[in-house]
Amino acid sequence: MKGLIYAGFVVSAMVFMSAGTVMAEDFYESLKQGQTIHGFAVENQYLNGRDEAFGARFLHKKTGFTLDLFKIQSVPQGFFWVNTPPESDMGESHTCEHLLLGKGTKGMYVASLEDMSLGKSTAYTSQIYTAYPFSSEGGNEIFFDLLEAKLDALAHPNFSDEEIRREVCNLGVTQDPETGNLELEEKGTVYTEMVSSFERHWYYLYGEMDNMLYGDNHPLSYISGGIPAAIREMKPSDLREFHKKRYHLN
Repeated sequence: MKGLIYAGFVVSAMVFMSAGTVMAEDFYESLKQGQTIHGFAVENQYLNGRDEAFGARFLHKKTGFTLDLFKIQSVPQGFFWVNTPPESDMGESHTCEHLLLGKGTKGMYVASLEDMSLGKSTAYTSQIYTAYPFSSEGGNEIFFDLLEAKLDALAHPNFSDEEIRREVCNLGVTQDPETGNLELEEKGTVYTEMVSSFERHWYYLYGEMDNMLYGDNHPLSYISGGIPAAIREMKPSDLREFHKKRYHLN
């Protein structure tokens, strides 16, 4: 049950095991509601079209962490997410998506390990949660190494304040190719992405509609990706405080 042990770092997760995983064939059939395995209580079983159990939901008794575990005909893959309702228009949840699995020595290690593990991944920020799907064609053992590294980077990142600034918004010097004059230019992956997004008229439309529906200071009235003017105001401390509030077991 290595997967059950490793998946206890963030809020919720689904792990899809390949058919070759070392696990008794009748493992899911033998589970009973309320049974405890490695501190995880069995909540329910998932049945296929033949009423055969092929998965189960587990609840970590100490923290409330939820784990859905399935056995399917596939390479090992996982999908975990964190509840990240926004508290402002600065795009903290969106910035976490960019930083956690790519910056700092832990994030860079995850990226390198994924390449070596024949891994594939993506990430996206919804209005109230951030999702991190991934898989590995390198086999089950390598998959669990990748799973552990990703969860550690999500829960205990070590990126610097400067990495936050460069990823969010910063000023850089550019040279005009025609005149040779030096100019200041706003940079930052998150900032430039959202500037591009707000060139589309529907961002303003839906933003105003959400404000009308939910009112000011409501998690569903903020732009989870961030509004450019507000992104400029984000400080590293804002991002770290948001991560501390959201990326934890319960």
